Amino acid sequence: MPHSATHFQNGRRATIRALFLEPVVNELMRLHAPIDAILSRHGFSRADLRSPYGKVSLRLYIELMEDAATETGNAFFGLDLGSSFQLQQLGPFYALMSTADTLRTALAIFARFQRAWQTRTSLQITHELEATSYTYAIEDTAIWPRHQDSEFTLGAIATLIRQLGLPRWCPRAVEFEHSVSLRGARLREFFRAPVTGNARFNRMTIANEDLDRPLRLGGIAEAKAMAVVERHLHDLLFEEPDAEETLGEQVAHCIAKRLGRASIELDLVAKELGLSARSLRRKLDAQNTSYREVLQAERRLKAEKLLATGRLQISELSVGLGYSDVAVFSRAFKSWTGLSPRDYASSQFAQTNASAVQS
Repeated sequence: MPHSATHFQNGRRATIRALFLEPVVNELMRLHAPIDAILSRHGFSRADLRSPYGKVSLRLYIELMEDAATETGNAFFGLDLGSSFQLQQLGPFYALMSTADTLRTALAIFARFQRAWQTRTSLQITHELEATSYTYAIEDTAIWPRHQDSEFTLGAIATLIRQLGLPRWCPRAVEFEHSVSLRGARLREFFRAPVTGNARFNRMTIANEDLDRPLRLGGIAEAKAMAVVERHLHDLLFEEPDAEETLGEQVAHCIAKRLGRASIELDLVAKELGLSARSLRRKLDAQNTSYREVLQAERRLKAEKLLATGRLQISELSVGLGYSDVAVFSRAFKSWTGLSPRDYASSQFAQTNASAVQS
């Protein structure tokens, strides 16, 4: 029997380094919140802070952020964390980023280490003629809501840029995947730029002239010293792929990362995994599945999660899942669930409202 979508998605859990728990705990302390009770609800304790490079569950960390916002009554808990984030909190990464000669170089370093800090997550860089965009995305759509984490991450990047010697800097535009209704004024005030919500991704667009402006931080190290620091951080944080992860799970992760952002053609996924298309087909067949089955499982998982949130139009969702048109997507979705995408979204909305009334 083919593997289920859930099995693929959970083949390797998404994790984040424990060093990112510290600013959350510090903010809870500042707000006089019951720190230990909040941490315990999500399986954490202050003991997790003793090993900053230790890994904790990303899902539980994001749930902690959302809970902290509710517990403290601060709807902008994540943004406040981002606005107060300090370069020094990145530990040795501070020294590495301080060697950058331009903002573009500094952000390239940040993006290069993103997957070491936080797995199943990407920070993709897209270069255009006048500007460059930085897209932050968590691959697991089941981790939702994640408003506080998204605003913390983009807010922290903006704060780091201003600390790197550009205190008056502002981006061209900022986009969030969640709704910014009733939040826009505060977000615009912080970023000093247009902010939109219900976007496909969390994204910050920066003018190329800002990215290429020289940074003058006093030059902590020469290029040779920078290479030594980077090698140390790489050896400390990056790991070899999990030997227990099946090929089907690896394929599922590649597809999840690409859906809506890059081509999901079998040849390209095979190349990313270091295989020929023929070898990939043969190896998946040996696991009693196929590339199409894995692809459809990931499409179904993402479609169900996004339809349940009501954040996207069905036409946008079909494009994001790689379908040629809405009709093709609708037929596929009905074959999976027995419902049309619109009926499924309506049923999920009704269930959510019923649960809210009961609670």
